[in-house]
Amino acid sequence: MVKTENFSYTPAVFPAAADTKNQVSLRVENLACARGLRVVFADLNFTLAGGGVLHVSGANGAGKTSLLRMICGLLAPAAGTISLSDSTPLAPQCHYHGHADGLKNTLTPRETIFYENRFSTSQEPSAAEDLLVLAGLRKQADQRVSTLSAGQRRRLALARLLAAPRRLWLLDEPYTALDAAGRDLVDTLVRRQAEAGGLVVLAAHEPVPLADNHLELDA
Repeated sequence: MVKTENFSYTPAVFPAAADTKNQVSLRVENLACARGLRVVFADLNFTLAGGGVLHVSGANGAGKTSLLRMICGLLAPAAGTISLSDSTPLAPQCHYHGHADGLKNTLTPRETIFYENRFSTSQEPSAAEDLLVLAGLRKQADQRVSTLSAGQRRRLALARLLAAPRRLWLLDEPYTALDAAGRDLVDTLVRRQAEAGGLVVLAAHEPVPLADNHLELDA
Protein backbone atom coordinates (compact mmCIF):
# COMPACT_ATOMS: atom_id res chain seq x y z
CA MET A 1 0.00 0.00 0.00
CA VAL A 2 1.21 3.51 -0.71
CA LYS A 3 2.49 5.16 2.45
CA THR A 4 1.22 8.57 3.47
CA GLU A 5 3.43 11.60 3.62
CA ASN A 6 4.61 12.88 6.98
CA PHE A 7 1.73 14.83 8.46
CA SER A 8 2.14 18.35 9.79
CA TYR A 9 -0.65 19.16 12.22
CA THR A 10 -1.23 22.88 12.73
CA PRO A 11 -4.13 24.70 14.38
CA ALA A 12 -5.18 26.18 11.01
CA VAL A 13 -5.93 22.69 9.70
CA PHE A 14 -8.51 22.00 12.37
CA PRO A 15 -11.62 24.21 12.42
CA ALA A 16 -13.70 24.12 15.57
CA ALA A 17 -16.15 21.24 15.24
CA ALA A 18 -18.48 22.57 17.90
CA ASP A 19 -18.93 25.45 20.31
CA THR A 20 -17.23 24.27 23.49
CA LYS A 21 -19.34 26.74 25.51
CA ASN A 22 -22.55 25.17 24.25
CA GLN A 23 -21.87 21.44 24.16
CA VAL A 24 -24.78 19.11 23.65
CA SER A 25 -25.36 15.44 24.37
CA LEU A 26 -26.67 12.66 22.16
CA ARG A 27 -29.54 10.72 23.71
CA VAL A 28 -30.73 7.28 22.59
CA GLU A 29 -33.79 5.96 24.39
CA ASN A 30 -35.47 2.56 24.09
CA LEU A 31 -34.13 2.13 20.56
CA ALA A 32 -34.98 -1.00 18.58
CA CYS A 33 -33.85 -2.26 15.19
CA ALA A 34 -35.65 -4.91 13.16
CA ARG A 35 -34.99 -6.52 9.81
CA GLY A 36 -38.13 -8.20 8.59
CA LEU A 37 -39.34 -10.38 11.48
CA ARG A 38 -35.93 -10.47 13.15
CA VAL A 39 -35.19 -8.11 16.04
CA VAL A 40 -31.54 -7.08 15.75
CA PHE A 41 -31.46 -5.17 19.04
CA ALA A 42 -34.04 -3.64 21.37
CA ASP A 43 -34.32 -1.45 24.48
CA LEU A 44 -31.03 0.28 23.69
CA ASN A 45 -30.32 3.31 25.89
CA PHE A 46 -27.28 5.54 26.20
CA THR A 47 -26.22 9.17 26.48
CA LEU A 48 -23.03 10.53 24.93
CA ALA A 49 -21.90 13.87 26.34
CA GLY A 50 -20.23 16.60 24.31
CA GLY A 51 -16.57 15.78 23.73
CA GLY A 52 -17.28 12.06 24.05
CA VAL A 53 -16.12 9.18 21.83
CA LEU A 54 -18.27 6.04 21.81
CA HIS A 55 -16.81 2.78 20.48
CA VAL A 56 -19.54 0.45 19.17
CA SER A 57 -18.45 -3.17 18.81
CA GLY A 58 -20.11 -6.50 18.15
CA ALA A 59 -20.19 -9.41 15.73
CA ASN A 60 -21.21 -9.04 12.11
CA GLY A 61 -24.98 -8.66 11.98
CA ALA A 62 -25.25 -7.25 15.50
CA GLY A 63 -26.49 -3.92 14.17
CA LYS A 64 -23.45 -1.60 14.32
CA THR A 65 -24.04 -0.08 10.88
CA SER A 66 -27.80 0.02 11.44
CA LEU A 67 -27.30 2.00 14.65
CA LEU A 68 -25.16 4.61 12.89
CA ARG A 69 -27.63 4.90 10.04
CA MET A 70 -30.51 5.35 12.49
CA ILE A 71 -28.71 8.16 14.29
CA CYS A 72 -28.24 10.17 11.10
CA GLY A 73 -31.73 9.43 9.77
CA LEU A 74 -30.88 7.01 6.95
CA LEU A 75 -32.76 4.18 8.63
CA ALA A 76 -35.97 4.37 10.65
CA PRO A 77 -35.92 2.66 14.07
CA ALA A 78 -38.52 0.06 14.90
CA ALA A 79 -39.02 1.83 18.22
CA GLY A 80 -37.42 4.47 20.40
CA THR A 81 -36.03 7.97 19.97
CA ILE A 82 -32.71 9.62 19.11
CA SER A 83 -32.16 13.29 19.91
CA LEU A 84 -29.73 16.02 20.86
CA SER A 85 -30.10 17.62 24.28
CA ASP A 86 -30.71 21.08 22.78
CA SER A 87 -33.57 19.70 20.63
CA THR A 88 -32.01 20.84 17.33
CA PRO A 89 -32.67 18.64 14.26
CA LEU A 90 -30.19 15.78 14.31
CA ALA A 91 -29.55 14.95 10.65
CA PRO A 92 -27.99 18.33 9.65
CA GLN A 93 -25.56 17.97 12.58
CA CYS A 94 -24.17 14.62 11.35
CA HIS A 95 -21.31 13.40 9.21
CA TYR A 96 -21.76 9.72 8.26
CA HIS A 97 -18.56 8.04 7.07
CA GLY A 98 -19.67 4.63 5.85
CA HIS A 99 -18.22 1.69 3.94
CA ALA A 100 -18.68 3.49 0.62
CA ASP A 101 -16.42 6.53 0.32
CA GLY A 102 -18.97 8.67 -1.56
CA LEU A 103 -16.32 10.16 -3.85
CA LYS A 104 -16.78 11.16 -7.49
CA ASN A 105 -14.25 9.36 -9.68
CA THR A 106 -14.12 12.13 -12.28
CA LEU A 107 -12.99 14.79 -9.78
CA THR A 108 -9.51 15.28 -8.35
CA PRO A 109 -8.78 15.38 -4.59
CA ARG A 110 -8.26 19.14 -4.86
CA GLU A 111 -11.66 19.59 -6.54
CA THR A 112 -13.32 17.26 -4.02
CA ILE A 113 -12.12 19.26 -1.04
CA PHE A 114 -12.74 22.59 -2.79
CA TYR A 115 -16.39 21.84 -3.51
CA GLU A 116 -16.97 20.35 -0.06
CA ASN A 117 -15.32 23.40 1.47
CA ARG A 118 -17.74 25.76 -0.30
CA PHE A 119 -20.62 24.38 1.77
CA SER A 120 -18.99 25.67 4.96
CA THR A 121 -18.71 29.37 5.72
CA SER A 122 -16.27 28.73 8.58
CA GLN A 123 -13.36 27.77 6.32
CA GLU A 124 -10.75 29.93 4.66
CA PRO A 125 -9.94 29.10 1.00
CA SER A 126 -6.46 27.94 2.02
CA ALA A 127 -8.00 25.25 4.23
CA ALA A 128 -8.55 23.00 1.20
CA GLU A 129 -4.80 22.85 0.56
CA ASP A 130 -4.12 22.29 4.27
CA LEU A 131 -6.51 19.33 4.29
CA LEU A 132 -4.80 17.72 1.30
CA VAL A 133 -1.47 17.95 3.12
CA LEU A 134 -3.06 16.58 6.28
CA ALA A 135 -4.42 13.59 4.36
CA GLY A 136 -1.05 12.92 2.72
CA LEU A 137 -2.47 13.62 -0.74
CA ARG A 138 -0.52 16.71 -1.82
CA LYS A 139 1.30 14.78 -4.58
CA GLN A 140 -1.98 13.24 -5.77
CA ALA A 141 -3.97 16.50 -5.52
CA ASP A 142 -4.60 16.76 -9.29
CA GLN A 143 -5.02 13.08 -10.15
CA ARG A 144 -8.46 11.69 -10.86
CA VAL A 145 -10.00 10.08 -7.80
CA SER A 146 -10.44 6.93 -9.90
CA THR A 147 -6.65 6.50 -9.97
CA LEU A 148 -6.19 6.58 -6.19
CA SER A 149 -5.53 3.48 -4.11
CA ALA A 150 -8.13 2.24 -1.63
CA GLY A 151 -6.19 3.78 1.26
CA GLN A 152 -5.82 7.12 -0.50
CA ARG A 153 -9.56 7.23 -1.21
CA ARG A 154 -10.30 6.53 2.45
CA ARG A 155 -7.98 9.33 3.55
CA LEU A 156 -9.61 11.75 1.11
CA ALA A 157 -13.05 10.80 2.44
CA LEU A 158 -11.82 11.38 5.99
CA ALA A 159 -10.44 14.81 5.07
CA ARG A 160 -13.93 15.82 3.96
CA LEU A 161 -15.05 15.58 7.60
CA LEU A 162 -13.07 18.74 8.30
CA ALA A 163 -14.03 20.50 5.08
CA ALA A 164 -17.56 21.04 6.44
CA PRO A 165 -17.55 20.70 10.26
CA ARG A 166 -20.47 18.98 11.98
CA ARG A 167 -21.26 18.33 15.63
CA LEU A 168 -21.60 14.55 15.35
CA TRP A 169 -19.35 12.14 13.45
CA LEU A 170 -20.61 8.61 12.72
CA LEU A 171 -17.67 6.49 11.58
CA ASP A 172 -18.26 2.94 10.32
CA GLU A 173 -15.03 0.90 10.30
CA PRO A 174 -12.88 3.98 9.54
CA TYR A 175 -9.60 2.04 9.84
CA THR A 176 -10.41 -0.21 6.87
CA ALA A 177 -7.81 -0.17 4.02
CA LEU A 178 -5.50 2.17 5.94
CA ASP A 179 -1.83 1.70 6.79
CA ALA A 180 -0.30 2.79 10.10
CA ALA A 181 -0.06 6.44 9.07
CA GLY A 182 -3.66 6.41 7.85
CA ARG A 183 -4.83 4.94 11.15
CA ASP A 184 -2.93 7.67 12.97
CA LEU A 185 -4.84 10.18 10.83
CA VAL A 186 -8.15 8.70 12.00
CA ASP A 187 -7.04 8.91 15.64
CA THR A 188 -5.87 12.50 15.23
CA LEU A 189 -9.14 13.59 13.62
CA VAL A 190 -11.22 11.84 16.29
CA ARG A 191 -9.14 13.35 19.09
CA ARG A 192 -9.49 16.86 17.65
CA GLN A 193 -13.24 16.48 17.16
CA ALA A 194 -13.61 15.47 20.81
CA GLU A 195 -11.33 18.26 22.05
CA ALA A 196 -13.48 20.78 20.15
CA GLY A 197 -16.56 19.55 21.99
CA GLY A 198 -17.93 17.40 19.18
CA LEU A 199 -19.35 13.89 19.40
CA VAL A 200 -17.98 10.73 17.78
CA VAL A 201 -19.70 7.35 17.46
CA LEU A 202 -17.22 4.89 15.94
CA ALA A 203 -18.04 1.30 14.96
CA ALA A 204 -15.01 -0.99 14.80
CA HIS A 205 -14.06 -4.60 15.47
CA GLU A 206 -10.66 -3.62 16.89
CA PRO A 207 -10.01 -1.76 20.16
CA VAL A 208 -10.29 2.03 20.05
CA PRO A 209 -8.02 3.43 22.79
CA LEU A 210 -9.30 6.99 22.26
CA ALA A 211 -12.87 5.99 23.17
CA ASP A 212 -14.07 6.94 26.63
CA ASN A 213 -17.34 5.00 26.21
CA HIS A 214 -17.99 1.47 24.90
CA LEU A 215 -21.17 -0.17 23.66
CA GLU A 216 -21.16 -3.84 22.65
CA LEU A 217 -24.08 -5.06 20.60
CA ASP A 218 -24.94 -8.73 21.07
CA ALA A 219 -25.90 -10.63 17.92
